[in-house]
Amino acid sequence: MLAKEVLRNSMDLNRRIKEQSVIYQDWKAMAMEIDEDEIHEIVEAAWDDLIASIRLKRKLEELIMANHNADQREILRLRYLYAATWDAIADELNDSVAWVKEQYQKALKKLSAETTESCKGCDCCAEEM
Repeated sequence: MLAKEVLRNSMDLNRRIKEQSVIYQDWKAMAMEIDEDEIHEIVEAAWDDLIASIRLKRKLEELIMANHNADQREILRLRYLYAATWDAIADELNDSVAWVKEQYQKALKKLSAETTESCKGCDCCAEEM
């Protein structure tokens, strides 16, 4: 799987984690009131989903942070963990969109080999839900 595809799975991960946290809290509150086994199973499933997303985010952050080029790390972090646009990234780094995309391509090439090895045994390469 290409590094870009793995990173794309992390797009908007912060939003997904927040949503899953809200879902978990809602189900947990409901379970406390009703105290039925089925509700408790739903709460546990919501918790498992939340933890899986947090683990995925941590794995992707580690993958990004392994890049020794600070600009490339920041580009990948902003693009995939915060879903920033190319223009926003260029503004943040005080450079052109063309330069940002060039650095992005270089970062992806560095990640390609690492991604295959690093993602063995995890679900970060799975199709986006």
